[in-house]
Amino acid sequence: MARMKFLCDSERCIECNACVTACKNEHEVEWGINRRRVVTINDGEPNEVSLSVACMHCTDAPCMAVCPVDCFYQTDQGIVLHNKDACIGCGYCLFACPFGAPQFPQEGAFGDRGKMDKCTFCAGRQAEGKLPACAEMCSTKA
Repeated sequence: MARMKFLCDSERCIECNACVTACKNEHEVEWGINRRRVVTINDGEPNEVSLSVACMHCTDAPCMAVCPVDCFYQTDQGIVLHNKDACIGCGYCLFACPFGAPQFPQEGAFGDRGKMDKCTFCAGRQAEGKLPACAEMCSTKA
């Protein structure tokens, strides 16, 4: 079975943040949560590079390995999803993720951060044969 992955072409990304906006609009993500973000390396320098970054849906996802309540699961396509109802807001996934994908609605101690949120690779849209909202909205097709 094919494994779904994001690949952003740094030669095409112009840091417009349309991908970020599309994601927020598609999923009605609450304020303070960014399932996707644009990262710029060497900002203002001649060799500046921008990349759209979100959950990388890792094959051996560190978030899955550290979750004490096993709220994460992986689809046959390799998409890493989670059961938000099972999440206890411990933040272990945030510290384990090398990409900073898990997001919490508020700063706070164990259980006070709220339920974790992250990119779902637009699993619902893909079931309908559509591209993820971020990819569909990108004007440069990065």
